[in-house]
Amino acid sequence: MIFSAVDTMISLSEKESSLKRIILIITLLGCLILGAETAEQTLSLTDSRSIALQNNSDYQAQLQAVESAKWAKTQALSSFLPSLSLSAAYLYMDPAQTVTTGAGSITLNHDFRTFGLSLSQPIFLGGKIWQGYQIAKISFEMAELSLQNQKLTLLAEVDNRYLALLQTKSLLEMTEIDYQSARKNLEIAQLKFDSSLISKADYLKFQSRQASKEVSLLQAQAAMQLAQLNLRNYLGIEYMPLPEALEGIDDDPGMLLLDGFDKFKTQEFTTRALARAESGSIPLHLTQRGVELSKRAYQISKGSFLPTLMLTGSRQYEENGIDRWDFTPSNQIMLTASLPILPQLGNYAAMRKSRAEYQKTVLSAETASQGIKLGTEASVLNLVNSAKQVRAAKLALDYTQQSYEQLQQRYVMNMISSTELLDAELMLSAARTSYTNSIYSYLKARAALMQALNLEDIQTLNEMLISGENK
Repeated sequence: MIFSAVDTMISLSEKESSLKRIILIITLLGCLILGAETAEQTLSLTDSRSIALQNNSDYQAQLQAVESAKWAKTQALSSFLPSLSLSAAYLYMDPAQTVTTGAGSITLNHDFRTFGLSLSQPIFLGGKIWQGYQIAKISFEMAELSLQNQKLTLLAEVDNRYLALLQTKSLLEMTEIDYQSARKNLEIAQLKFDSSLISKADYLKFQSRQASKEVSLLQAQAAMQLAQLNLRNYLGIEYMPLPEALEGIDDDPGMLLLDGFDKFKTQEFTTRALARAESGSIPLHLTQRGVELSKRAYQISKGSFLPTLMLTGSRQYEENGIDRWDFTPSNQIMLTASLPILPQLGNYAAMRKSRAEYQKTVLSAETASQGIKLGTEASVLNLVNSAKQVRAAKLALDYTQQSYEQLQQRYVMNMISSTELLDAELMLSAARTSYTNSIYSYLKARAALMQALNLEDIQTLNEMLISGENK
């Protein structure tokens, strides 16, 4: 039985050693593909945001969309203004025209010249001009809201990728700690094995654990490079970014407040968040503007049944055909009214279609509004729970660390078995990972809530938490 266990451990060690070599080769090949020229440079979260706003093509395209909507609004406004046009004509006749009068026949000039000014002012076009201007105005507001939403989405994506890189870096540091711990325990096991205090099988366990930790270290290094590539490609930079550590995570005032929230305080904060979402949520505002846009289109379709009224004035200058360059002026003022009578089937069908589209938009907006509110409530609950998990994970890590240190001392004094020490080491590694993941889960939950509430400053979110505490 003992020899069988030893053979099993040796086989396991050989497999892990082979896996270690494969991962090492893949990592080295990845480094060669990236090239030795790719330098690393420290990059802060603030700089990452600024770079993203400058380099992101979607955000720059939305800036141009706002500019286009701005000029479309100006174009719609110009429809209220009168139009003035200058016209001119030159007529040449061969043979020249002859006019018979009481005094005899008169041959007119071969050529005639006329020019004039025409002024048109729309008075009433069934409300189409007014509604068209309102539609252009709403479209401009929606373009600005979409720009703000694009900015928030972009910043949130940058934050998530930056936090993912920080999290991967923290996990890499913990993996390095675990690897050093495994090496230290292997050195102790080596001394004990040389002194015949432990069996070959126990010694192989420590060798296997060190090989396993080395494999995990190589995997963490590869994950770190992939996270760097992910952020680098998204920002459109040439170097591999090295993230700066975020200060004050352990004593974040918002997290400390949220950790003390009970069910009643959580509900109060949810109410304040929903009120903020109703007034500041960009998706909600976009939904409301969409309803208004559909309503204006319905009003335009109803205006097809109304009359139109146009005022036109002109002043013409014509030659008399005898005295060259002697022009005779004439004035005209015309008020034109038009009322559509037949066919009206197409107008009626267009109106019914616009009405159905409007009702559809209203119902869809109600569903979207409920979804936005539900998402806000879920973000609040996720943030509160994430803050509480950080505290619980921190306590678990402190207790596990103390327990491991005591068990390690007891193992040196031959008071516990090798299996007990390895189990304690595994628990410590799991506790470290759990604590790190809880921190970044809280940071990501905070970023998600800030995006839902249209907040760019963490201080504003903390003020919302403090205002509830002061009640």
